[in-house]
Amino acid sequence: MAFLRGWRLAGLAVLLAGCAGLTGPLEPPNVSLVDLRVLDAGLFEQRYGLTLRVQNPNPVAMPITGMEYKLSLNDVDFGRGVSQQAANVPAYGESVLEVEVVSNIFDLVQRVQDLQKGRGQGLRIAIAGGVSLANRAGELPFRMQSDLTGRRQE
Repeated sequence: MAFLRGWRLAGLAVLLAGCAGLTGPLEPPNVSLVDLRVLDAGLFEQRYGLTLRVQNPNPVAMPITGMEYKLSLNDVDFGRGVSQQAANVPAYGESVLEVEVVSNIFDLVQRVQDLQKGRGQGLRIAIAGGVSLANRAGELPFRMQSDLTGRRQE
């Protein structure tokens, strides 16, 4: 009896693994920065609100359960964030997410000084991280980079 139960469980596991593989590997989402604003500026820590557009280039929906990310300015880390905001990005569709980034005063002062020294170089903004999906283990990474002239680089 226990022997049969073990075979049934093994068969069920193989069946579920086969079904999970039907969709194949997912392409990473295309993430772009829509807006950046100061939410709170304390003596040692600042909080920024980011509005991100998440586009799904896949033929299946992306049920996002959370994400982690970091914001870089001119290739230097500026702040980090995590979000538990759930979103179901439809196949070949998009969603707009409101998330937060936390930075400290030392990062802010250093970036302002860097910008003052490098006049004419422009400002490159990069966001990199990963999204967690309800129907998949692990994170699906993403990366977006753009500059103030509006040119987008992947």
